[in-house]
Amino acid sequence: MRAWRERALLTQEELAERAGLNVRTVRRVESGSVRRPRLGSVRSLADALGLGRAETETLAAAATGTSRQVIGVRAVPPSYDRTARSGPPGAPPRQLPADVAGFTGREEALRRLDALLRIEPGDGTGPTTIAAIVGPAGVGKTALAVYWAHRAAHRFPDGQLHVDLRGFDPGEALRPAEALRGLLTALGVPPGCLPASTDERAALFRSRSAGRRMLVLLDNARDADQVRPLLPGAGTCAVLVTSRTQLSGLIATEGAHPIVVDALTSAEARQMLARRLGAHRTAAEPEAVAEIVEHCARLPLALAVVAARAALRPGFPLIRFAIELRETRGGLDALSGGDARADLRRAFSWSTRALSPSAARLFRLLATHPGPELSTVAVASLAALPRDEVRVPLAELADAHLVVEHAPDRYTCHDLLRAHAAEIARALPVDRSGVHERPVLTAEGQ
Repeated sequence: MRAWRERALLTQEELAERAGLNVRTVRRVESGSVRRPRLGSVRSLADALGLGRAETETLAAAATGTSRQVIGVRAVPPSYDRTARSGPPGAPPRQLPADVAGFTGREEALRRLDALLRIEPGDGTGPTTIAAIVGPAGVGKTALAVYWAHRAAHRFPDGQLHVDLRGFDPGEALRPAEALRGLLTALGVPPGCLPASTDERAALFRSRSAGRRMLVLLDNARDADQVRPLLPGAGTCAVLVTSRTQLSGLIATEGAHPIVVDALTSAEARQMLARRLGAHRTAAEPEAVAEIVEHCARLPLALAVVAARAALRPGFPLIRFAIELRETRGGLDALSGGDARADLRRAFSWSTRALSPSAARLFRLLATHPGPELSTVAVASLAALPRDEVRVPLAELADAHLVVEHAPDRYTCHDLLRAHAAEIARALPVDRSGVHERPVLTAEGQ
């Protein structure tokens, strides 16, 4: 019992308070001066420590001097069972969101996930395997994670946990303490036994997940600090994280494996439209399909919005939707709507609102550049700043996947993001003091 108390980071006094026992009872049990503790006290201690069924049986067997296989006590009350709040008695938690309909492509990413998160039975002494799916808004990170998780669920017989961290939602991001509340509740920890501090909850989560083969899906993470307290402590669990940022801190310190998700290929984008609208309809208008794919920048969210509009108007030719994209300022008006999660403009805005003032100003200026590619020197000239002063905001834009550094000091930004930058620039005049004092250099000139 002492070992489990120390694992839960509790003092004897704290354990006694949680269990509703006198601290002298806890001390006497740990010192061995009580040879046969009352089973009611043992159950209270097991509940306060957040022990699973097997650990509770072990503690009860030690208390009674009997074999854990034949003791005639119920180890954990039904409402405190580790899985009672996640399904039928004895069922592990199955919290994955609904599977993805019409998922297309991503074969290489799926192969990498298969190779990385292949958790085999063992002693779990190695580190937790973490895969970080990162990429810009609308690129399909969550869809990839959920699709793979459903197909790999059999590898994790002790359950699959899911938390939407709301890192880039319009409201406040989910605090780690609240995320841990949900995870611990799913593992059967009673609300009254939850520790107060984030560190204590994180330690209890590591204890409750130890030895279990589980998948933890942490969706929409803001940064590495939001993720770290939610990581299991041993290698029997796997963690899948999605984020719009690069999570470089998690990669550097926790050894997370990055899986960078880019736009679909043209063939994958056409296939996605065919699956959603029917192969006969898309095959009848290949030129319109190609134009839709181009205006949507091959982003799955943009393609899904257009496909939904076309599906609701089965009698309309697809060229009608291609023309709408062509005539609406880069396509953003045609890719916006009342549903916040199916609105590309809102999705982009949730990324840009998190930028520092210098990075936000630089992003707005990108809309004024005539070419699709910029060098660091061209960006400095555009912003009328020394080259060294644009490196930090440029790195911030790259970390947020608002630009892509496809080669050293060479950056690109797809057309829909450029359209969003232009909209912001029109709504909020950019401070361009001194910008015309030096020529704006194109990427080809650097």
